[in-house]
Amino acid sequence: MRAGVDAESLRQTSRLGRQGRCFRSTHRILVRLIALTILGHLSPCPGDDRRVEPSTRVLADSAWPQFRGPSYSGVSLETGLANSWPPEGPPALWVRDLGQGFSSFACRGERIYTQMQTLLGQYLVCLDAGTGKTLWEHRYGFPYEAAGLYPGPRATPTVREGRVYFAAPDGLIGCVDAINGQPIWSVNVNKAFHGRGTDFGYAASPVVEDGKVIVPVGGKGASVVALSADEGTLVWSAGNEPASYSSVLPISFQGRRLVVAILQNALVICDLKTGVLLSQLSESEGYDEHAAAPLYVEPCLLIASPFRNGAKLYRLETPTARGGKTQAAPNEPAARIELRLAWQTLKLSNDVASSVCVEGNVYGFDLREVQSKAHRPSRGEFRCLHWQDGKVRWSTEVTGHCTIMAADQKLILFNDRGQLLLIRASPDEYRELARTDVFGDEICWTAPALDQKRLFVRTHSRAACLYLGPPEELARTALAQAIPASQIPKSISLNWMSLLGREREYLFDPPTRPQLLRWYLTCVVGVFGTAGLVALSAGAVINRIKPGHLDITASVVFWILAFVLGLVTTPIGNSLTDEYIFTWPATLFATYQPAITASVRYARSSERSKRLLARGAGLSLCAVCAAYFWLCRRLSLHHEWAFLMGLLPAFPMSIVVARASQRPLWRRAAWGLVAFSVFFWSAGGWMIVRASSVR
Repeated sequence: MRAGVDAESLRQTSRLGRQGRCFRSTHRILVRLIALTILGHLSPCPGDDRRVEPSTRVLADSAWPQFRGPSYSGVSLETGLANSWPPEGPPALWVRDLGQGFSSFACRGERIYTQMQTLLGQYLVCLDAGTGKTLWEHRYGFPYEAAGLYPGPRATPTVREGRVYFAAPDGLIGCVDAINGQPIWSVNVNKAFHGRGTDFGYAASPVVEDGKVIVPVGGKGASVVALSADEGTLVWSAGNEPASYSSVLPISFQGRRLVVAILQNALVICDLKTGVLLSQLSESEGYDEHAAAPLYVEPCLLIASPFRNGAKLYRLETPTARGGKTQAAPNEPAARIELRLAWQTLKLSNDVASSVCVEGNVYGFDLREVQSKAHRPSRGEFRCLHWQDGKVRWSTEVTGHCTIMAADQKLILFNDRGQLLLIRASPDEYRELARTDVFGDEICWTAPALDQKRLFVRTHSRAACLYLGPPEELARTALAQAIPASQIPKSISLNWMSLLGREREYLFDPPTRPQLLRWYLTCVVGVFGTAGLVALSAGAVINRIKPGHLDITASVVFWILAFVLGLVTTPIGNSLTDEYIFTWPATLFATYQPAITASVRYARSSERSKRLLARGAGLSLCAVCAAYFWLCRRLSLHHEWAFLMGLLPAFPMSIVVARASQRPLWRRAAWGLVAFSVFFWSAGGWMIVRASSVR
């Protein structure tokens, strides 16, 4: 524990919100979406025959004031929900556009709070729960990764005692007045404590307990930090491990309040009041990501890791000396805690959606790939496991990758294809009660919030309120204004994956050397070789009709055909073979080289038509590069920048090719091949180095 660490730095960065200074995000492009997930209820621990009570403090009402609900578990206190709904879905009380972001909702009374961003910045917003209208908004920073794969804030606000606490992707922790949104204080914990481990965007939601705001940071001496909820000043800091993306979890153990934090390579437990580090267990080595939240049923803790690493259940114990007395470490007010592995399984891996526990059974989606995909449902199975031994009770593939909450003996699932499912919380069988397509045209990774039988859901651009109680309980005017959830307007959805034909197993991984070599040979032989043969044949035919046009005809036909073949060879080849190929770099180069040639030859020409040709070629290159970048992002291809940047090293050789208009055709072709090789392997070399550094 490091009391007073960086206190001066913290005093400099902690300030009254009315001073309103925003921080620009400096993090890398997000490779993973950070999860906004939910956790489970309580059940007996292995070895315990007695029933146990919730280990986390539940608020007196049924509000949903924070991430994962009143008990940090994904379990709602709501009762009286409808046992089913019509095929067209439950009533949607309102639907509205909402800026980019993955933040869920915190609910209190008739107000709900979330975070989003527009081109103007990042905002904490307060909405009317009944109408969805904006009551106030607080701008706290510039847009985060506006051109990235997953732009916008990730964390969910927390509302407590008339204040709202929020976390920004750059590590800014803030507090505002819940009534009017006026800022009270803000601290950038990444800057104040030199945070590590959240380079893809800070995603942990602030946990407010016992007058403290507790967050993972990952600094030296500050793996976990507690700030004063009133002023934002440092209360305590503890640990030396880099952080990750999961929020901390307050728990009770033997009458003590503790904090559990899943860090990049370790699991730590701290005393909530003092910050004393009571336990630390190494979980991995090197860079590792943890977004799913843990499940706790005293005295057992369940950790479900991503990347097919499975789940582990630990039992919390205090070491005892002879005679049965608890041993306390010297100068520590509380005894240390040991974590004993009770069981582990590979049948439950959580990434961007956490599991829940209901009456001694764990329900969760076992994700079988590294990342959720932006163009199709993620592969895996929804499972029910027994809490005591981790044995699978049943599995099904019909749900899709889904966030989960429990309420009224039911499970409410919201999958990444925008479908809402209602199933019976039963360990005996999967029993689906209802299913509705709510946002079938968008990716949905944000966990819903439930308050007063109203379910608040969102995508990366829209939000909606669905009423899950019996429709007859709604006021007549509200029911008349509602629309069935399935009738929420949807945009036209295109199958962008058809442009590739198939996908690599792990789109987010850099290509390997053999894959790059296969792509290169396909571009050279399949694309440029075919285009060259056809161009020479066409040039010979035209030259017979109009002598002297062989060169110009062959060049025009070659570049046009290379452009087209570079596009179509990828989907055709991937549909016909088992090996993934990617020939879009040939299309990029087939636009790049003619643009360089036109600029060298005609940019300073006295003829206006030739100058316009040079400008048009340059604009075409810009348009193709922008389209390539956008399509790669839409298809979750992470090598867009590599091939775009590869055009720069190829520039000198492309100039040589452009100035060799009087050289023999075979020599220009050879130099063009050299230029393409420089372009391709500059990008490929960077990706190989990147892959090596990741490993």
